[in-house]
Amino acid sequence: MPLPVPSTQDAPRLAAARVLDPNTDPLLVGLPRQRGYGQWIVSRMCDVRAVLTDPTTTVDMLTPKAIARFLSQQEITLDQTLEIMRIIGRAHRVPNDAERRDAIAVTRLLQGTLQDLDMASMLGALALAEGRTVDVMADLLRPMLAAWRATALAIDRDLGQRIEDGLLAMMLAVERHGPSDLAPVEPLARAVMQDLTLLEKTRGAAREMPITHWISPAFLALLPIAYTSVSMLAHLADTPELQDALRARPELRPGYIREVERLMNSFRYGTRQIGATGLNLGDAWLPPRSLVVLDFSAANRDPALWQEPDICLLDRPRQPTATFSLGPLACVGGQASRQFLSLLLDAVMERVRVSLPRPGPEPDRLPTQWSITRGYRMCRLCLSSL
Repeated sequence: MPLPVPSTQDAPRLAAARVLDPNTDPLLVGLPRQRGYGQWIVSRMCDVRAVLTDPTTTVDMLTPKAIARFLSQQEITLDQTLEIMRIIGRAHRVPNDAERRDAIAVTRLLQGTLQDLDMASMLGALALAEGRTVDVMADLLRPMLAAWRATALAIDRDLGQRIEDGLLAMMLAVERHGPSDLAPVEPLARAVMQDLTLLEKTRGAAREMPITHWISPAFLALLPIAYTSVSMLAHLADTPELQDALRARPELRPGYIREVERLMNSFRYGTRQIGATGLNLGDAWLPPRSLVVLDFSAANRDPALWQEPDICLLDRPRQPTATFSLGPLACVGGQASRQFLSLLLDAVMERVRVSLPRPGPEPDRLPTQWSITRGYRMCRLCLSSL
């Protein structure tokens, strides 16, 4: 029988929920659990799938609505911040609306130029025969992804990178300050909107679509690709025997990419709101309008689907992951991300050996700061020419 809905007398009285830290929270797969009144966390793949595929579930403007309501009560006006938050919060959540169609179009432009990205030369330029220590995020992946975006969309590379950096800084500031003190975010939002206006005047592709429709597919969507790529390179450095096997046997690489997708997905959490009739998950009933946090990383380790779920096994039977969401509103960039990772892996296998740097007084890896992402914002590794 489904669990009953707890009464408001028994539930915490709107206490602030514990902050989810994707870099430190344990990956636990279990029954749906409450996290404060009206909020739930789901982690089993069957529950994640049920929430994502239910036609009444939505995320449309949840965060911007909450922030706008609070600011209105405080008589605070932050027009640029709310405009960007509206766009990010909505993120094309109607299957065939203009934003989603434009996101698909931008993603296709990126896919169409991916084969032209000379990853091998970029890797070779960083590697020396005796091995060179580099921050693979700053020195390799950020320039590589910026060049890819600039070529695909016919834009200035530095301007595109500045917009991506500005959007990330906004997200971090929103989380750091919370809705009670968003005034410091407004100058960041204003700078992003100014850069988007400049981009609109100078872009050479997809000129017919609103420039704000580029925010998710052209900028925020490349962040998880970068984080997952860094995690893959770090994993190769941590497991030199696996690196040797992948180099000697290319037929093993597709299986490894599938495990990278499953184990190293960078978007840890997603958020949905249950519809007006509630949702029965079998072991629990989610009341109408409940806010649900979906733990994608935990779902990707559900032992009901994968034996030894925490182990990287290259010969696993194919199973859909939660990495790019599920259902009719799944991420439009899933295939582009897989192709990028596959090409990067091939280039690494052909040109360089990845290894750990010598221990030093400073950390070699720093985790991401955005509360929904996993991976490293800084990762120092040694690259040696083959």
